[in-house]
Amino acid sequence: MIQAVQGYAEGYYGRLPTWQERRVLLDTLARNAQNTYYYAPKEDARHRLNWREPYDSQWRREFTLFCEAAREQGVRVVAGVAPGLDFDFKDLLGGPDRQLLLDKCRQLLADGADCLSLLMDDIDEDFHQRSGGMSSEGMAHARLANELADELGQSLWVTPRIYANELAASAPDYLPDFLGTLYDSQSVLYCGRDIVTREADCLDIHQVAPRSAHSLVLWDNLYANDYCPQRLFVGAWRGRDKVTACLLNPTGLLHTDCLLLDMMASTQARGGDADAVWAEVMARHGVPEEFQAVADYLAHPVFNGEAFVPPAPPDAAAMAAIETCLWRWKTPLSREWYPFIFGLKLDLLIQQGKMSTLRIRKTQSAPLAMRLGAGESS
Repeated sequence: MIQAVQGYAEGYYGRLPTWQERRVLLDTLARNAQNTYYYAPKEDARHRLNWREPYDSQWRREFTLFCEAAREQGVRVVAGVAPGLDFDFKDLLGGPDRQLLLDKCRQLLADGADCLSLLMDDIDEDFHQRSGGMSSEGMAHARLANELADELGQSLWVTPRIYANELAASAPDYLPDFLGTLYDSQSVLYCGRDIVTREADCLDIHQVAPRSAHSLVLWDNLYANDYCPQRLFVGAWRGRDKVTACLLNPTGLLHTDCLLLDMMASTQARGGDADAVWAEVMARHGVPEEFQAVADYLAHPVFNGEAFVPPAPPDAAAMAAIETCLWRWKTPLSREWYPFIFGLKLDLLIQQGKMSTLRIRKTQSAPLAMRLGAGESS
């Protein structure tokens, strides 16, 4: 059973860190007394799309060195495999897919992973095509996790296909069947009420499924932007007061993610005013004070079920602050934020009617330029 879990989920789309970057993230975790690195990158083809393919020797050497470095710093490495796209459940009790999955898991353990995770998230609702005669998808996914646990001699961390309450309506029997079948010793990763939620508590799973004895770990997408890669969220880490086990699934931008890990750890340690912690963390990472004038635009996503309340219109000071952040702030972090701050500048100029038709055409995609009325011939 999982006890305290605080750490980093490399579980996003669009970016794949280098091993050197992962070492920097390890340093950040250790410095913040955070204890888990969860390796489940969607962009690692052998993790997900081509999960049947074994890792090559170079990758295995790098992964082994990474696990050794993590162990030296007191950080556990949880390595994931995501076969859900096309695992054939007729092989569940014996067959090629089951054996290939076992081989992949054993290889990850042999190369240094402390724990394993089975991920069945973000897959099509096509279980009937690969069901192997099983009628319940939730039960099948849990049975696969149980089979792996039996063969490997250790419990797994499991991400179900229904990983937030908002997804449950499409398959109301999935989670009851899944949790009712999964060994109590297995642990479940869950996002809470929504995939990206303002008030996060993985115990929200009990609103759509019977209570269980499983350890629950919050998969926190507060800062994730892979679903809206033109945006960046770096606001206060709030609304997670009830969370004791949490993995932060952030942006894939190295220095940004180090800041966000610091934000999470500092907020948990202080247990007080999240806004005050936010200001301290920003200063600690060299973000200029001028950024506060436009911080609301880059704070948090729009959450389900909440009225859209845009930030107050920018004044001259706010526009001047953007100029400072773009042209007078020069750090590795500023270079990661540059495209988002510059994009914000353009958006505000468009909102204020201060951008010419020609510049809209130059800076915006053709469909958006047409929507903005800049696509017509003139």
